[in-house]
Amino acid sequence: LFRTHHSNVWVTASAMVSRLLADQQGRYRHQRFIVSCSGGQTILVVNDTSIGERVPERVGDTVALRGQYVWSGQGGLIHFTHHDPQGSEGGWILDRGHVYR
Repeated sequence: LFRTHHSNVWVTASAMVSRLLADQQGRYRHQRFIVSCSGGQTILVVNDTSIGERVPERVGDTVALRGQYVWSGQGGLIHFTHHDPQGSEGGWILDRGHVYR
């Protein structure tokens, strides 16, 4: 997806947490962290904690996640990693055996 500049694509991936970032504050609260994929690509994960659960991830954790990928020149981001309040499937993050929606 990164090489082809695709955006707004639902993805399921497994990657290692490589960096924790400060939460984004504002109308919606977002937990942010960087994951590294097996091919070396890094992706920003933006988890909306005003809708879904906060994930107690740690650097080095391997997480599986489902969300919507949005391309950027820095590697892209995955968001909508939470349940869908309107009833669609939505996303999730699996960390250390627990699914966070």
